[in-house]
Amino acid sequence: MKAVAFSEHGPLYVLQYQDFPDPVAGKNEVIVDVEYCGVNHLDIWTRMGVAGKKIKLPHICGCDIVGKVKGQRVMVYPGVSCGKCQYCKSGHETLCNAFAIIGGMSDWNGGYAEKVAVPARNIIKLPPALKSETAATLAVSYLVAWNMLKTNAAGKGKTILVYGATSGVGMATIQLAKALGAKVITTVSGDEKRKFAEKLRAHHIIDRISQNIVKEVKKVAPAGVDIVIDHVGAATWPASIAALRQGGRMAVCGMTSGNDAAIPVRMFYSKQIVMTGALLGTKAQLEELIRFVVREKIKPKIDSLISLRDARLAQSKMESNQHMGKLVLKCG
Repeated sequence: MKAVAFSEHGPLYVLQYQDFPDPVAGKNEVIVDVEYCGVNHLDIWTRMGVAGKKIKLPHICGCDIVGKVKGQRVMVYPGVSCGKCQYCKSGHETLCNAFAIIGGMSDWNGGYAEKVAVPARNIIKLPPALKSETAATLAVSYLVAWNMLKTNAAGKGKTILVYGATSGVGMATIQLAKALGAKVITTVSGDEKRKFAEKLRAHHIIDRISQNIVKEVKKVAPAGVDIVIDHVGAATWPASIAALRQGGRMAVCGMTSGNDAAIPVRMFYSKQIVMTGALLGTKAQLEELIRFVVREKIKPKIDSLISLRDARLAQSKMESNQHMGKLVLKCG
């Protein structure tokens, strides 16, 4: 089969479009003929490597997998766990000590390929109303956004700040939070990205280049917002904490600007802020999300469909923040 793999961690050039051995299904596994695979920041972190984390090489990235199993349209829940511990048995598999992500920093190859082997229990049949390319945007960005919104009781009467309207998590949060009835404040950089956020109908848009985020938030929500969705990391944590109301909630799922954040501790405890971390979401949450997307007729914006052989281009666009909406590889 054709695949895009890397044999060493490093910059874009380590990604190679090549002939790769067809996957062999192990016990309780199936082979998916991959049609589409969404591109995520996790793919870049996996390709670059994380200190102290070793994976089997060569490795194939790609967590947002959609394709067919014996002619049936399916998507793949990207989380893999032991299936035996108390967390797995209670439907909280992301807390399992063995939890890993297919195509991520694990020994599971992902969807930058024509075929992939995955656990049979990870297969979710797609409803007829959900297009395959749309489904390829949901299992990472939209799932983690859904997880954070539901965990922090987003809904009517709540005001939410999310960074980066044109990113996968930013776009997902805006669309899902609005459908849940919340008011959404978001950030952009420049007029072109502002227009994108306007199309998503965010309630208030802040240009982080020319405006002070916290001051602008307080114009909309003088007491502060109820929830901040922070997928940026070190660069935004101080603003996130400052923008929250007393007793507000900060949901964290990423570190694209860095892992080591400076925290204004006094403000954090004096405002009695609750912080929650989100690693993907459960399979049950993904199935719930699919039903919600179909019912509410939510349409994720796809920046571009890119051929598998041009996976480098897709990751380059993401690294340089040149995309608006999801990047999706066409693999089959």
